[in-house]
Amino acid sequence: ADGQFVAADWLKVIFNPSFPYRLVHMVLAAYLTTSLVVGAVGAWHLLRDQHLAGARVMFSMAMWMAALVAPIQIVAGDQHGLNTLEHQPVKVMAMEGHFQSHPNGAPLILFGIPDQDEAKVKYAIEIPKASSLILKHSLDAPLKGLDTVPRENWPKVGLVFWSFRTMVGIGFLMLGVGLFSLYARWRGILYESRWLHRYALAMGPAGFIAVLAGWVTTEAGRQPFTVYGLLRTVDSASPLDAPAVATSLLAFIVAYFIVFGMGVFYILRLMHEPPHHGEEGPRADAPARAAGITPAQAAHAGQG
Repeated sequence: ADGQFVAADWLKVIFNPSFPYRLVHMVLAAYLTTSLVVGAVGAWHLLRDQHLAGARVMFSMAMWMAALVAPIQIVAGDQHGLNTLEHQPVKVMAMEGHFQSHPNGAPLILFGIPDQDEAKVKYAIEIPKASSLILKHSLDAPLKGLDTVPRENWPKVGLVFWSFRTMVGIGFLMLGVGLFSLYARWRGILYESRWLHRYALAMGPAGFIAVLAGWVTTEAGRQPFTVYGLLRTVDSASPLDAPAVATSLLAFIVAYFIVFGMGVFYILRLMHEPPHHGEEGPRADAPARAAGITPAQAAHAGQG
């Protein structure tokens, strides 16, 4: 009534119907991203010296994580997609590239060039009725398309279409490296297979790319709404002048570039240095600490 959109219950906002699906999907993505980085570092050192004990442990643990979590992530992603179809159907229409409705089963468009002006996917490579099978678990299930939605409520279909395929494609590459590692482990060549090590090394940054692609799919797919179906983005933008926005954005860019640039440089240096032969591991008779000497240990040393 006052021209403002106010949340009446923040708990309902936070614990919305998609919350459990997003939480599980993101936590699994974080585990996979970490395991791929660790696996890539281990693979890098094994390519140079396959007898390094520390690199072997690192690589083995990372490959176990990829092999176990990647299939679970695919199932979780499928359930998240079904939840999105229920609550944000237009986003799924854009992800699938369905400009037209399909009353007798919708195809799964693998690749193509979405043309939003002409409302069609050009040069589409598709599997007949497979989209209905995935989303409705029936080959002949009808699926609505963007032709049932006013054009002013369409997201940028090309962006959502390709960001989604980037995320899914990397997900299957993660599954591939996990399965490859299981095969190599079964054959007893986990630490000798240079093809596996190259594959794992190439997959090092893949988790970050997949997370960013998923974020783009989620955020671009809900446009033009800030609150889906209720508050449009154009109506929720802050009334700030362009110079003020540009100044703050530039400050963030400079600060993050310095902080993350130094952090990435330091981490890459750590990754480049291999575990040394005979390197002492953590002591079993003392608690691990980040730095310095804890007071309790100092007191114990004084008594000695």
